[in-house]
Amino acid sequence: MEVPVRHAIPLVLITAWACASSRLYYLRTELPYLEGDPKLAVAPGPWRHPDVPIVLSDTAMVPDDLVLPALKALMALPGAADACDPNSKRPRRDAVEYCVTFYKTPHDWRVSWPIRGFVDEQGACMPAYGGVDDEDFRRDMPIFGFAHNHPCGTPVSSRDLKVFPAMKLEQGGWVVVTYGATPSGRLVKDSRGELVPAWGWLATGHQDSPRFYRWNPAGRMFKWIEERRGWDAVSTCQPGAPPSPLSPRGGPPECEPEMQW
Repeated sequence: MEVPVRHAIPLVLITAWACASSRLYYLRTELPYLEGDPKLAVAPGPWRHPDVPIVLSDTAMVPDDLVLPALKALMALPGAADACDPNSKRPRRDAVEYCVTFYKTPHDWRVSWPIRGFVDEQGACMPAYGGVDDEDFRRDMPIFGFAHNHPCGTPVSSRDLKVFPAMKLEQGGWVVVTYGATPSGRLVKDSRGELVPAWGWLATGHQDSPRFYRWNPAGRMFKWIEERRGWDAVSTCQPGAPPSPLSPRGGPPECEPEMQW
């Protein structure tokens, strides 16, 4: 049974947590980098948000008791939703994408602080591939995936389908893997000794009517159905045409059956 820590810790600690800081997010320029590589940014954690719990659970996958509050909190950040130009239907200049990292400590599940990136910046919201620096357990916690928002209600992109944790190889260099992994190179296994797949999550739609999606490395796409409090399998998607001079962002995902986003 998954139990949010906020139910177990003293009320005084919850109050201190909620009031400890007025910070909403971090800029990527505020983050440290592993090996001096900007792609290997390290995100601070956990996200000190009154509605985003730390979750005690022995599940092998990131519990929904953490995922759903984090996605909802993402949509409430400045510029994260309903930031479209009414004429062009394109994101306004103040539209923002935020990324968070889901990770596990020796005791619980947590999510990092949001990292902000404007949508017109190259790479938009690039995940913190260098992992998390947790205030209690420090670095090299196992990473199980990333979540982000689309501020103009757009669907999952081809690029989104390829964003999973990164780890360092024994012979040097870094590689993106489709399993839970520590940045130092340890793959995570469940109680049966099987590797635990990583996931991706997207919060999109409108702030008052958000849509949440998740996908696994095989491209199996799921949509959160609030009425049933569960994820429905809706399609299988693969990245579309790669970026080109005529299409810098590349083509949309190719989904079967066709997605009704």
